[in-house]
Amino acid sequence: MHLPMGLEALNFAMAGAREGFGPFLGVYLQHQGFDPASTGFAMSLAGLAGVVATTPLSALVDRIEVKRGAVGLAVAMIAAGAVLIVLTQSLWVVAIGQVLIGIADTSLAPLVSALTLGIVGRSRYPAQVARNETFNHGGNAVNAALSAALGYWLGLGWVALAIGVMAAATGAVVSRIDPATIDHEAARGGDPGSRSAVRALFGSRPLLMLGFAAFAFMTSSGAMLPFLAQALVKSGHDPSLTTGAMTVTVQVVMVGAAALVPRLAARFGNVAVLAAALALVVVRAGLLVWSQALPMIGLVEVLEGLAMGFAGVAIPALVIDVMSESGHTNAGLGGVMTAYGAGAALSPVLAGLVAQFAGFPAAFATLGGVALLGLAGWIVGWRLARRSDAAGQGGDAGAGEAVPEGAKGGT
Repeated sequence: MHLPMGLEALNFAMAGAREGFGPFLGVYLQHQGFDPASTGFAMSLAGLAGVVATTPLSALVDRIEVKRGAVGLAVAMIAAGAVLIVLTQSLWVVAIGQVLIGIADTSLAPLVSALTLGIVGRSRYPAQVARNETFNHGGNAVNAALSAALGYWLGLGWVALAIGVMAAATGAVVSRIDPATIDHEAARGGDPGSRSAVRALFGSRPLLMLGFAAFAFMTSSGAMLPFLAQALVKSGHDPSLTTGAMTVTVQVVMVGAAALVPRLAARFGNVAVLAAALALVVVRAGLLVWSQALPMIGLVEVLEGLAMGFAGVAIPALVIDVMSESGHTNAGLGGVMTAYGAGAALSPVLAGLVAQFAGFPAAFATLGGVALLGLAGWIVGWRLARRSDAAGQGGDAGAGEAVPEGAKGGT
């Protein structure tokens, strides 16, 4: 397959499979009679499984050379988990399906990152990530439209069919990527002996600060769309069409946002792009506390698409900058994605409990408060972490490695 179009096709096909039911899970479980707290618990399990699995899986990706086969195995596990969910009304069986989906989904981020880095190299990596994200969001939009149609005409359980179709397409696309085009040394990020994995993950203050920002972003943003869908369904809107329309809107906007990020990063830096993503979550939450009328929903979902598109490109680009030449790029990405996954796990539990006892507006206010704290921490913390690293390494080349120019002025 001609590359890098192989990567773009892979991201398009994989998008519909990788998150399983995604935002449709909440309204599906609501339709099955689960309350918001139980729904939040079930939704959190994929994230919890990801928290446990992210770092070891990412470190494993640094070592293995069967990355194409690992992608195929992961999407097959996601399809199996989705089928398991629709075959039962037991919360615990749903939990098993969510754990399968969470572990498999967690492996895909470092796998795609490694394939991208190994195929295009570090210099072209940021631009390729933006293209990957553009096609990923396009695939998500197509899958959301297909899922909405299946849910509306046949029932929400048939969303599993869309997941299976996209999983099969992913397997077909990844099998056509020539393994000879993958530089596995480059995929690790450099010389594997230049820094230990432990030091790479926990010895970089900027990386830890990035993990905090990723955690705050996903804690605040992760459950907002699913619980907004539940709030609308509770007020009488169709679950399939409501969730599908919102998801398609978000993904279409994310296509444009992902394409815009390289220009914004070149001018303002990825640090500022990630700060903008957190700020947009604060605004979204405030608007939802004020009103959940349909005209407001359209604006809110546009803001969500922008926020997710900005963060989806800026976070991996910042990881690559911070971990440059460490030999443990994917381990570094795994550390940050562990924090991201922890936020994804906490978000629905937090929103579900607040919604159960205080209502949906209070849940949105709580999520917005988390985003505001994350924004303040990121703006102050990144600068302090950068200065601390520079002081600790004497302000010489070592500091340049910890916080390279791309992180400060655009990647």
